[in-house]
Amino acid sequence: MNFDLGATVTAIILLIIVSAFFSASETALTAVSRARLNEIERRGSRRAAMALALTEMRERMIGALLLGNNVANITASALATAALIAIFGDSGAVIASAIMTVLILIFAEVMPKTYAIAYPDRSAIAVAPIIRVLVAILGPIVMAVEWIVKMTLWLFGADLHNVQNILSAHDELRGAIDLHLKEGAVVKKDRDMLGGILDLQDLA
Repeated sequence: MNFDLGATVTAIILLIIVSAFFSASETALTAVSRARLNEIERRGSRRAAMALALTEMRERMIGALLLGNNVANITASALATAALIAIFGDSGAVIASAIMTVLILIFAEVMPKTYAIAYPDRSAIAVAPIIRVLVAILGPIVMAVEWIVKMTLWLFGADLHNVQNILSAHDELRGAIDLHLKEGAVVKKDRDMLGGILDLQDLA
């Protein structure tokens, strides 16, 4: 056996933690209410301002997070496969695939995303400084990927600009309504009515 099993296992664990961080960050920064971030920023929170800035470059942010997430998952799976093949031979690839699928699904996807959905404000503000640096570093690669994606979808007749504007407007309105409900400025009955109005376009 010509590899350090302990170092390999440690590297895999660290990569799963990194992947979990990226998964939680993506969920938090896409689920958080911009209206809520604006309110926290007005109280003097620099981290909220960073999170708000990241939500304004959603495509690039998601691209950077997905890139980092995929690199972490693929590297962890490759290390596990190499280690288990060295131990069990060719059948190690199947064992590694099964083990890594379970580990990544539970610890790098479901668990961090569940936490981020439960605490979007707290999570988004906590990860914002690190994600801002990540987006800056991976910016050129993400921009290239964005261009390829947009050109490919354009060839199929997709008008992403209009769709994104509509989704952004709906998200902003829902976030503002939910924020005012928490503050007591809107009662639940009115919130439900306003939400129903926003849903009308989905039925049209």
